[in-house]
Amino acid sequence: MTEARRHRRHIDRHGRGMLGPISRPSPFAPRGLPLQRSTAAKFDEVVAVEVTRLEKRLPQVIARVEFAIEDVPNLDLDATDVPLTHATGGTSHEPYRIVVFRRPIELRAERSGAGLAWLVRSALVLELADVLALSPEQIDPDFDTDDD
Repeated sequence: MTEARRHRRHIDRHGRGMLGPISRPSPFAPRGLPLQRSTAAKFDEVVAVEVTRLEKRLPQVIARVEFAIEDVPNLDLDATDVPLTHATGGTSHEPYRIVVFRRPIELRAERSGAGLAWLVRSALVLELADVLALSPEQIDPDFDTDDD
């Protein structure tokens, strides 16, 4: 079988991509359901799980906080440290807003070998503790400061 013939099996006659059951809706991949989630979607899910876990522990505190996710922080050119989170607000009329930065956390998790969920959890606990002037152990009793 020639290389050209072998190549044609994986694309349609217009050169648009794969043919076959994996590219069509099926019981394993119904219409609208991607076969693979993006890294951003996985990260969003990890943050949602950790916020839900914190919300169960401190419902009154988390009710006063809005959480957001951005890909990267907006930094000055001379910045030396890249933050994992950023907090704003917290007046009597507006809630605290904590922004979690996806790419710095993902890169640090890969480089250090730490789990993504552990790093997200640590970043959220430390930011909440800083914003609310509490110790990390008051936010999360299982928080271990020696893992930093």
